[in-house]
Amino acid sequence: MRGSEGRPANPVWALILLATTAAAEPFGDSVPMQQRASGNYYVAGTLHGGVRTDFMVDTGSGYVSLSPAVFERLQATAGATFLRYIVGSMANGQTVRVPVYRIPTLELSPECVLQDVEITVMPGSHRNILGLSALRRVSPFALDLQPARLMLSDCTPAAPPLVTARSPGTR
Repeated sequence: MRGSEGRPANPVWALILLATTAAAEPFGDSVPMQQRASGNYYVAGTLHGGVRTDFMVDTGSGYVSLSPAVFERLQATAGATFLRYIVGSMANGQTVRVPVYRIPTLELSPECVLQDVEITVMPGSHRNILGLSALRRVSPFALDLQPARLMLSDCTPAAPPLVTARSPGTR
């Protein structure tokens, strides 16, 4: 590998290039991300019961977190099972008591459906967060910014729709 002046390229860059290429192989699925004006990246997802929403990708958050408005939509369609309370630390240092629930599924793509995901509901929040309670289940994972996508491993595809057999003579 040669640099632009015909000299050998820096071997560190060659190793980084090889490591990046090797690291890309374990990812079986990728989900497009969209960067918002805030600079944060979001992915679309579907909660159990067909509740579609956008999630801010946040590797610093321990849980998938829903706004109260999205949680209300989830409860109206499919519900969630209450598990426990935790004490959450907010970015401003404030601590709050937060309920933790389990939802049956969280679909990030047709090829990546997570089962039995723990979520929290953050009082007063207006955004949904894709945190480590989901991301650790699809690890290793990586963020690629050109194009913006979340690369995932160890995904389970959505179950195919049930096909029911018709008896002869029925329409």
